Amino acid sequence: MLVTRDIINPDIEFVDVRPIIRHYSYTQLCNGIDIIKDILLNQYECKKGDAVLIGVSTSTLQIATFFACAELGLQVVVLDHGREDNWIAQDYIDPKTKSLLPIKFFIVDNRYKLLNSLKYEFFKKICTHFVVLNALAVSDPYTKSKLGVHADPDSILLKCTSSGTTGTAKIVQHTHEFLSNLILRNRCFYDGAVCMVTNLNHGSSPATYFLPALYSDNTKKFISFVNLDTARKHPLKKFNDPKFNFSKLSSIVYEYNINHLMLPYTHMIQDFLNSGDYPSLTLYTLSTIPNAWVDVYKVKKISNIISFFGCNETSGPVFINEVKDEQFKESHYKLMDDFYKIELNNGTNLEVQMPVYNKSIYTNDMFEFTDGYYRHKGRNDLYRVNGSLVDLPKYNIIANETLNSTLVVDTMKDKLYLAIWEDMEDMKSRIDNVSRQFQDMSNSTHKVDKFALLEKDRFFTGVKLDMELLRDYFRKFV
Repeated sequence: MLVTRDIINPDIEFVDVRPIIRHYSYTQLCNGIDIIKDILLNQYECKKGDAVLIGVSTSTLQIATFFACAELGLQVVVLDHGREDNWIAQDYIDPKTKSLLPIKFFIVDNRYKLLNSLKYEFFKKICTHFVVLNALAVSDPYTKSKLGVHADPDSILLKCTSSGTTGTAKIVQHTHEFLSNLILRNRCFYDGAVCMVTNLNHGSSPATYFLPALYSDNTKKFISFVNLDTARKHPLKKFNDPKFNFSKLSSIVYEYNINHLMLPYTHMIQDFLNSGDYPSLTLYTLSTIPNAWVDVYKVKKISNIISFFGCNETSGPVFINEVKDEQFKESHYKLMDDFYKIELNNGTNLEVQMPVYNKSIYTNDMFEFTDGYYRHKGRNDLYRVNGSLVDLPKYNIIANETLNSTLVVDTMKDKLYLAIWEDMEDMKSRIDNVSRQFQDMSNSTHKVDKFALLEKDRFFTGVKLDMELLRDYFRKFV
């Protein structure tokens, strides 16, 4: 099986919500796909297997761009992390970006200048070709002969990196065959009106929301919303900035009677729930569901909230949790179906047996199986620094007794770094106290080697703190 336009429900109405609202049909979407394929093939001479970074903002044109690349057999790179310098250091290539090079094409629409983004300027420099599409290309008829599908079932479609929690992030690749099977499985979630607000989600998650919603026979409208006003006023801010216009998003949910919406970050969902009542809406997140949201569900302010559990290597969801479950608990998940085969090695360590690839992924997540549910107990990653095991849970407890901080372990350099998120009185003496306790616990093999006061939001990839970015920051700048 292949991921092509043939998987899209042809009865979907596509709506772009911007200062000017535009409606598109499936036929117009296909016109856009063909126009973009023509541009990439005949103007830029793309070849099957070339890597492409899609910077087209959330829109029907973004959908057309993705499927044009998929049909041409291009590898869509998902680069979703932030950087502490907000991309100001244009000559510095961070480790996650570097691992995904070379990237041949960086594709944007002609509205990209509204964003005034240093991140876009950086990508223009590191990619071989900068391709600017007409934002209204999906409106134009395509009159030339149709272009064929170049992809094969084993062609790589999505390329990203692992989280890099314990070491250097690894490249993750997913094929057309795997993703098409996963999309077919995940389409059961979606019907009615689906809203897209983030740029292709992140990591390998396009197969959990963006693509299955297009595949579902029950989806009637696909609404693409981007808050360009916020982007213009705050060009260096990430999507999860608190200044995001939730009141505008709320009005769109009401106006279009939206049934499905993914907001990846917990605080974004909380802000959104505070902005109104949505009794017909199901929210999706990649974060843990707090107990407080059950009360929101019980008073019918929301139809459901579903948490997908997976990772970039598995995509997913492997497990789900939802507030409407009568047995809901914050860290309890259930296996969605038998798409993935799982085992708990030594009774706790999660192993996911992947379909299509016939290989296992060891996630380093620990679960306890009780009464039909899988309770997440954290991670079992083991770190050694200077030959001694780092007891990360205890070390973090020590560090956070007096500091709002995160311990960063660098096994390559045999060092411990302390990322501090809040300025406090007597900072240096507090850090010295933490370092002495580390020395006492490790027979003097561990101490705080470096520390820095940082802005936490700048080190997130998706919903997780990006430990590899933190490590790289301490190595280069502290």
